[in-house]
Amino acid sequence: MTNDEKMYGELMSFLLQRRLHHGTDERFRAYVAESVKVLARDLRDFGLEVAVEKRSAPSVARRPELNSFSVGCE
Repeated sequence: MTNDEKMYGELMSFLLQRRLHHGTDERFRAYVAESVKVLARDLRDFGLEVAVEKRSAPSVARRPELNSFSVGCE
């Protein structure tokens, strides 16, 4: 299954609508990373704590400036 065929949740689908606006995958990743950080901060107002862990994805391991984020809720 490719990314074009994959079904995403509502929030990721919303973010993907902005993909072309950012021009490059690198700029889109930066937008998503910032959006996730803001979401985690905003969710605290609703009593939800979200942990964001920065880690290199295998496909971008050679480019340390590109990172993926793990988000988990307890």
